[in-house]
Amino acid sequence: MCSTDKIQENGYLTIYLALVFGIVLSLLFALIEGAAIGAVRAQAEIIADLGLDSVFAEYNREILNQYGLFFIDSSYGKNNGGAGIVEAHLSDYMSYNMEPEIDKSMAGKKNLLKLRNPYIEIDEIAYASDENGMVWKAQAVHYMKAIYGGDLISILQEQMDLVTGNELCTYDATQQIIQQKHEFEKALNQNTIVEYGEESSEGYSYQKVSNLFDDLVGGGLFQLVFPKGESISAAVMDSENYFSLRQKNGKINQGTGLHEGVNKPEGIVDELIYGEYLMKMYGSYANPKDMGLLSYQIEYILYGKKSDIANLKAFVERLFAMRIAANAISMAKDTMRKEEAEIIATAICTLLLVPQLAKALAALIVSMWVFAESISDVRQLFEGGKVPLIKDSSEWSTSLTRLLNGDLSGSKKSTSGLSYQDYLRIFLGLMNKNDKAARSLDIVEMDIRQTKGNERFRIDQCTDYIQVGFGFEDAKGHSFVFRRRQCYCN
Repeated sequence: MCSTDKIQENGYLTIYLALVFGIVLSLLFALIEGAAIGAVRAQAEIIADLGLDSVFAEYNREILNQYGLFFIDSSYGKNNGGAGIVEAHLSDYMSYNMEPEIDKSMAGKKNLLKLRNPYIEIDEIAYASDENGMVWKAQAVHYMKAIYGGDLISILQEQMDLVTGNELCTYDATQQIIQQKHEFEKALNQNTIVEYGEESSEGYSYQKVSNLFDDLVGGGLFQLVFPKGESISAAVMDSENYFSLRQKNGKINQGTGLHEGVNKPEGIVDELIYGEYLMKMYGSYANPKDMGLLSYQIEYILYGKKSDIANLKAFVERLFAMRIAANAISMAKDTMRKEEAEIIATAICTLLLVPQLAKALAALIVSMWVFAESISDVRQLFEGGKVPLIKDSSEWSTSLTRLLNGDLSGSKKSTSGLSYQDYLRIFLGLMNKNDKAARSLDIVEMDIRQTKGNERFRIDQCTDYIQVGFGFEDAKGHSFVFRRRQCYCN
C-alpha cells in the first residue's frame, strides 16, 4: 500500500516539473526574444545617432572660421543642395555600422542581426535663410550672448533713443541753407543791392559769406570730409546672384524655419545684439575685412550698393545729415554763438545799407556755421577721432572768425564722444531689420565664395537642424520606426 502511494507521488512530481519547466522555458524564450528585439532596437537607434553625429560633424569650416557659427552646407561644394543630399550622406554613414563587412579594414566582422534601413526621410530641415534670415540670426545672437555682456547694448539703446527723440535722421540741412541764401539775395535785389564785395572795418563782407557757401555746398562733400592721402577701397561686387536678389525673385530654398526650443530673436535688444555681431564679424572703413570681396561690409549692409566707395559715400551723406541736425540743436541752445553771428550780420548789412536784413543774414551765417562744424565732425571721425551726439558749447571745433576767413580745418581730434564705429552701430540699429538680415547674408556668400571649394556656396542651402524619420528591419522581419532630431543646439 505504501509502495503504491510512493509511486503515485513520484508520478505527480514528474508531471509537475514538466509543466513548470515548460512554463519557465516559454518565459526564457520570451525573455531571449525580447532581449534580441531590444538589442536590435538599441542598435538601430545607435546607428541613427552615430549617422546624425557624423553628418553634423561636416559643418562648413569657413563659416565657423569667419563667422563663428555652425552650419552644414548641404550642397557639399556642388551646385545643388537640400534635404535629399543630406539624406544620402546620412545613409552612407549608417551603412558602415549596419554592414561592417563592407569595410575592408574590418575583415572578419559579421552583422549577426542583419539590420537594414529601408526607410529614411528628412521631414524637417531649417535653412540659415529661413524666416528672413532668422535661423542665421538666432545662432548669431546666441553666440553673442554667450561671450558678451549687456552694458554696451544699454548704452547703444540710449544713444538711439537720443537720435530718434531729436529726429536727427530727418533733417535736410542742405536744402534749408540753399533756401536761406536764395531768400536773402532776393531781398538784396529787391533793395537794388548788387555790390557784395565791400568789406567792413572788421574785414567781413557778404562776398565772403557767399564764397563760403559755394565752398561748403558746391565743393563736394566727400572731398571736404575725406582725409587727404588716405586710400579708398576700389572693390566692386560682381553681378553674381547673391542671396538678397534671389530672395526678391523667390528663388531660394525654403525650410521649416526655427524649430521648437530655439529662442527667436525679437525686440530691440536682440536686434542690437545682432548689430553688435555684425560689427564684430564684418568689415567697415574703420576696420576693413581684407579677405572679403567687399572691404566696407557694414556700409554695404546699410546701403546695398555695388562698390565700397559708393557705400562709403552714402554713409558720409547720412552721417553728415545727422551731424547737421545734432549741431543745429546745439546751436539753438548757444546764445553766445548766435550773438556773434548777429554782430557780424549787422555789420555786413549796415555796410550794404539794409540793416533790416541783419536777422535773415544772421540765420544764414548760423546755418553755414552748423554746416562747417558738421564737416569738421565727419572729418574727425574719418581720422579716428570721436564726436558726441549732441555737443555742448565747449566741444565745438570751428570758430566763426576762422570760418569766414575760409579756414574749414577745425581743431585737433577729439578723444571723447562716439567713434566712426559707434555711428555705424546706431545706423544699424535704426535700419530695416529685413534688409539688414538679407544683406548680411549677401556678405556671407561673397566671402565664402572667395575660398577654395566654396565657389558655388549658397547660404540658403546651409542647415543647422534636421528631423529624420528612420525605418529599420532585422533578419526576422521585425520593424523599428522612430524619429530623431539633431541641431547645433542653443
